[in-house]
Amino acid sequence: MFEWNKYFPFHNQFSKEALKKADPKEVETYVNRVMESVFGSDYAAQFPFRDPLPQKEQPAKPDAKPDAKPDIDIIETADHVFVKMPISEGQLEQVRIKHTSHELLLENFPNSDHPKKVNLPCLVKRKGTKAVYKDGLLEIMFQKQQDYNMSEVEIIR
Repeated sequence: MFEWNKYFPFHNQFSKEALKKADPKEVETYVNRVMESVFGSDYAAQFPFRDPLPQKEQPAKPDAKPDAKPDIDIIETADHVFVKMPISEGQLEQVRIKHTSHELLLENFPNSDHPKKVNLPCLVKRKGTKAVYKDGLLEIMFQKQQDYNMSEVEIIR
């Protein structure tokens, strides 16, 4: 049999009663601390989802410039994935859009130092991707890849 305690070291630390009485803010703080310790302080940028909860306020530094990260929205429907982002006409001339089946790569965006990588929430097709610019917004539409590759797993006794 598997040694489950080896892979789940925290299961004895949290009882069901303690979790029922836990304050959601304390749980959120704990999870954020663990995520920061594992993935670094900017871990949210590494995941293809947006945190619906407000981020903790950072004290403003008097001579610091505001963070110039672009606001990228990812919307998934039944058949498509849409990536929307504000972009200026000047940036539009420089940006190059490339993608794999699971990742969008924006070269020269937001600046030419390094490409911006965006993880897509599901597999997308290589062909059929469209990009439209209108009213300061760039919208990229991907067709979802239906992955029907199923494997049966044999149970060993």
